[in-house]
Amino acid sequence: MAIDQQHPYDWREKTIHLVWKLDRAHSKVEELGAALDQGDSAAVRQVLRSAQEAVGSAAEAVKTLDADHPATEGMDEPDVIGSRLAIGGSGLATVALDVMTNAWVALAVTDDGDDTDFLIGACVDAENAYEVSAAVVEAAPRADGSAMLDLKRAFETDGEVALRKRVTRARPRVLEIRKRIGSGVTAES
Repeated sequence: MAIDQQHPYDWREKTIHLVWKLDRAHSKVEELGAALDQGDSAAVRQVLRSAQEAVGSAAEAVKTLDADHPATEGMDEPDVIGSRLAIGGSGLATVALDVMTNAWVALAVTDDGDDTDFLIGACVDAENAYEVSAAVVEAAPRADGSAMLDLKRAFETDGEVALRKRVTRARPRVLEIRKRIGSGVTAES
């Protein structure tokens, strides 16, 4: 994609909008947790649908941000780093929200102890991964120079990389468990 000189690509502005979408999706996922705790299946169905739509909307915004990202040759190094952190962090955040959504629904209906233990661990990891990645995405548009390099180093620590891998690897099993046991709360099962 060529950079339009009259309307240059502004990853910072696009990222700020994406932060809003991630916050909204996270709020909907938290609403789902509360609805599941209350046990009202009609409310759960409605909130689940809303959470899935919000997470899907955030995921689409990440794809758009990535697809619209211009070649990096004309960008300053902090902008290259920041835009990549925004894309990578928001991508992880949406995966984490998806894992939380599906794991919570599966937890609400599973009776299997091994599944329960795995799903709880997946939820904890996903929440931690979401918090870190969302913080990086929120900070990236405001950072510059050495602050951007510090942000990159923080996001790429061994612990953060390991956490991302755990969440990414847990996702297929979470989806498999949810599919195998059905949701118990939706007609989609």
